[in-house]
This record gives sequence, structure tokens and C-alpha cells, in this order.
Amino acid sequence: MKNKKKQRSPQTLLTIVLVVIGALYYVVLAFGYTLVPVNRGAPAVLSTIITAAVVLLTFKAIKQGAAASGKPATLSALMPFFAIFFVIGKAVGYDTDGIELYLLPVYAYIMLLCGLALFFACVKNKKTRVRLGVLYTVLIIPMLLVISLWDFGPKPVLISEMSPDSIHLAEAVDSDQGVFGRNAIVYVYEQGSDISLAVGSLRKLPKLVYMGEFEESETMTIIWESNESLLINGDRFDID
Repeated sequence: MKNKKKQRSPQTLLTIVLVVIGALYYVVLAFGYTLVPVNRGAPAVLSTIITAAVVLLTFKAIKQGAAASGKPATLSALMPFFAIFFVIGKAVGYDTDGIELYLLPVYAYIMLLCGLALFFACVKNKKTRVRLGVLYTVLIIPMLLVISLWDFGPKPVLISEMSPDSIHLAEAVDSDQGVFGRNAIVYVYEQGSDISLAVGSLRKLPKLVYMGEFEESETMTIIWESNESLLINGDRFDID
């Protein structure tokens, strides 16, 4: 009689979801790109499915928590870190737009709280619970605060100027993040640098060229002095 194949624990499946997908964002970011989906509506559906899977696996793992030992217990102890890893990677390595832009805080809350819940439910060693519990709390509570206060809405482009060779595009936006600051920001995008993929494309990250006072863009002047330099309010800024 053949032995039944050993099933992976919920903790193992959670680790695969959070670490593998999260690592993808960081790898793309390390090469100076961000992921852009081919369909702007699809990411919200995919993120909802991933988040639902994380919630279901977390409940299943918590239900088995009393019997967690060995590898599942170790992964449970690390789960808040995996959640932090995933949330930060998605926030900085993924070009979020559309409805997902507004759902991003909800996804982040759920991921982080699931990580904490699994940790406290499955880790029984008192020293580990106290030491890692304090560390995770110190890391996650500020993240939840930032997520709550950050403005995830789209930033309208107020000024847009193409370089003489049509390779670079300078855009000025007003960024109002409340307690985190209000600034006028100028980004420079490299045109035609996207790498096409089956599910979307890789887009080169824009370069932050200038950061000034909020609403300064209402009177700001942007002039391309050459293909490699900008004049912003009369001051010269190199883009390379």
C-alpha cells in the first residue's frame, strides 16, 4: 500500500505566498523597475484572492496552533516578519492604480494582523513570545499608523514637459500626506523603457529630481535646458 503524500502545513503555504511573491517585487525593484499589470482591474481581483487565501490559511493554522511544533512552529514565529516583507515589497515594487490603490491599506492591515495573530496563537515558548512579540509590535504598530494616515489616492499631474529628444518626460505633482509632509515633487520618466511581459510590463522607476514647497507647482516653471538637464524655477537640475 502506498504511503499518502505528506501535506504541507498552513504555515508552509503562507510562507510560500508571502515570501515568494514578496521576493518577486524586490527583485524587480533591485533592477530599477516596477511591475505594471496589463489590465488595471485584474490586480484588485488577484490581490483579493491572495488576501483571502492568507486569511483562510491563518485561521487553519491557528486552529492547529496547539499542535504546532518543529517547522510549523518556527514559521509561525517568523510569520509577522514575512507579512512585513510582503507589504513593503508590494507598496514599493508594484505600480498600484485604479481601485486597488484604495484597497491597498486594507490588504496591508489584513496581512500584518494575520501575521501577528498566527505568531501569538502558535508560538508557545514564553521567552520567544516576549522577545519577538515586542520586536514585531514595535515594527508593525508604526506601519499600521502610517497606513492609516497616508494618502493613497492618485496624485494629479499639474505640469508635464517632454525633453527635446522625446526620451524623458518631466512631471510635477502636489503630494499632500498630512502629518507626513506636503511637497511639490518633480519626477522624470524615461520613455520607451518598458519591458513587455505576458501579464504586463516592467516599467523603469522615475527619478526624483526636485522636492519643494506644497502647491509650489501652481507657479512652478519647468524648462528643458538640454536633453540631460532641467531648469526648475530657474535652477538647473541634471537628470543623470
